[in-house]
Amino acid sequence: MPSRKDNPLTALASGRAWTEFCQELERLERDLREAGGPSSPIDLAEGQRYLTRLLRGALEQIMEGGDARQPAFFESLHETLKSGWDNPDNIHTNAYVSGEHEYRIQGTRGESHYMTIAIYGGSLGRQGGRRTVAYVNVDELALDTDGRFEVVLAPKQQSGNWIETASDATTVMVRQTFWDKPRAKPAELRIERITDDPPSPLDPAFVTSALRRATGYMHGANRAFFEFARRFRALDDEVYQSTPVTSSETLGIADMRYLSCWWRLQEGHAIVVDVTPPPCRYWGFVLSNFWGESFDYRYRQIHTNKQRAHYRPDGSVRFLICPDDPDIADTNWLDPSGHTEGLWTLRWLEATEHPVPTMRSVRLDKIA
Repeated sequence: MPSRKDNPLTALASGRAWTEFCQELERLERDLREAGGPSSPIDLAEGQRYLTRLLRGALEQIMEGGDARQPAFFESLHETLKSGWDNPDNIHTNAYVSGEHEYRIQGTRGESHYMTIAIYGGSLGRQGGRRTVAYVNVDELALDTDGRFEVVLAPKQQSGNWIETASDATTVMVRQTFWDKPRAKPAELRIERITDDPPSPLDPAFVTSALRRATGYMHGANRAFFEFARRFRALDDEVYQSTPVTSSETLGIADMRYLSCWWRLQEGHAIVVDVTPPPCRYWGFVLSNFWGESFDYRYRQIHTNKQRAHYRPDGSVRFLICPDDPDIADTNWLDPSGHTEGLWTLRWLEATEHPVPTMRSVRLDKIA
């Protein structure tokens, strides 16, 4: 990409900035093919689609919303934009910020079960990665009778609702978790920098920087998540367990324990996963692909959670992963959506303990 020392106007006028941006995209596609993912037709197709989604998200976040002097919220994960093994029960709303400025967030609480505001420092595309600067539950803020709130993000203490930032702050994320997201009312949010200055006209230096930052973000995301994906796939039946440190470094929740396991589906078999959930604020179970994307939950039954799941008489939960619903009472069928392998992820939020599920392959005629 163009060096930071290049003249931005010259880089744009000559086409060099765009040409080198496209060259970086070619590198990203090569990295994708060399990532070590499954080679089935659906996995290859989803890999190429993932790259287009990652590019779309990077441009939306960085070219359109990447100026911390003019912050704006954007939905960073949704039905057609996924990475990092997203949670279908969540809405993630992000904005770029800077430790040099103060900001005001105004909004409504909405109907989510769990809603937080997190401040993150660093970047996946930079050395050192991410770190969690602040993490606040919106229910701890003062709300008016209509469920509206206002909070200031600043390095020095403010009157009223205040979240402390830091010099390396780069991102604010509002996370909403729902029991039944399609039927619940989400929050309405607005962010602004506290200043009297009008927005600046578009600067060539910002555009060349945004092109460089967008592909840098994509490279950083792929390095981090492909490494996890290869590790998951190599573990086979062994369950990977996160730590508060790994969660903090990947935009996760420190009070959330993530358990993940790679599954391979044999013909005529089902994957059976058993666990007894502990007392916790939330739990969710979801199927995803190698590229960190949940399967298409708009049309297929690929996840469930604490409130929606069917429980067995002893309080345990059984998940069945197989192409067709076997229609067995007190079980939770999940659709592999045309895949013969993938990742399941189980989340325990604010749990008293973190039980590890058991997983086995069972012939379909033996499941009942």
